Amino acid sequence: MEDGKQLKDEKGNLLTLQHKMEKKWHLDPGYLTNRAWRKGDSRKEEDFTYYQRMAWKVNDGATVLDLDQFDDEMFYYVALDSHLIANSEKEWKEHKWPKATHYIALENENEELRFNKNQLKSKAFADLHKDTMTPTIKEKMVAVLELSNSFAKLTQEQVQNLLFDYIDKTTFNPNSNLDKFNALVKLLETPTGREELECKYILKQGIDSRVLYEKQGAYNWARPSGLLVLGEGQAEAMEFLLNPKKQSIVEELREEIKLRTL
Repeated sequence: MEDGKQLKDEKGNLLTLQHKMEKKWHLDPGYLTNRAWRKGDSRKEEDFTYYQRMAWKVNDGATVLDLDQFDDEMFYYVALDSHLIANSEKEWKEHKWPKATHYIALENENEELRFNKNQLKSKAFADLHKDTMTPTIKEKMVAVLELSNSFAKLTQEQVQNLLFDYIDKTTFNPNSNLDKFNALVKLLETPTGREELECKYILKQGIDSRVLYEKQGAYNWARPSGLLVLGEGQAEAMEFLLNPKKQSIVEELREEIKLRTL
């Protein structure tokens, strides 16, 4: 390919990667054919085509290819076309090659991935110092992220260290520490979001004080007047707490949590 167009030979025939490699390595035309062995063909190894007699083994760790070596360069193109080998670490992690057991490590790709990951963590660390990150908000986040009991007496330094370590130990898979932390930071951007954070905190306080208990994912409250199910999951329970018509019940819940923890 040149300027996005497939090149042609002097007779106007389209040139392929096979032609390019045969010319580069001074091979006879057709030497690198991908023709499969057919019934009736010779079984003598000297009659096999290059690819019919070649096999490559990949190591459990890294298999280093020297593209200045003929066999290594040919293996590289075989690897690019194999469904068992992803074309990059990024594509492997994005599950674009579901059957892949190995991937081709591109030059400097590891450094680029490491840089991007560090950028994401650096942003999260910076978020810890935003004006919206008051000591009270940080304490609530520590509780919601289940880094501590919501009634634990922690110093500001302990709270900061817990959040810092939580970010630092993150993976970069879906629903990672970083994803959960960023989701809470996002809530601080709007009044509605801050109300949602408060609801998450109330639910955590309810569980920690044993005023509420979870059963099969549902949030249950054994009130003196009878069992009340706030919701079949956190989303439903939060919807209950955010309902303006339920605010008298929410205040009753707050009071019982307060009495239980005095």
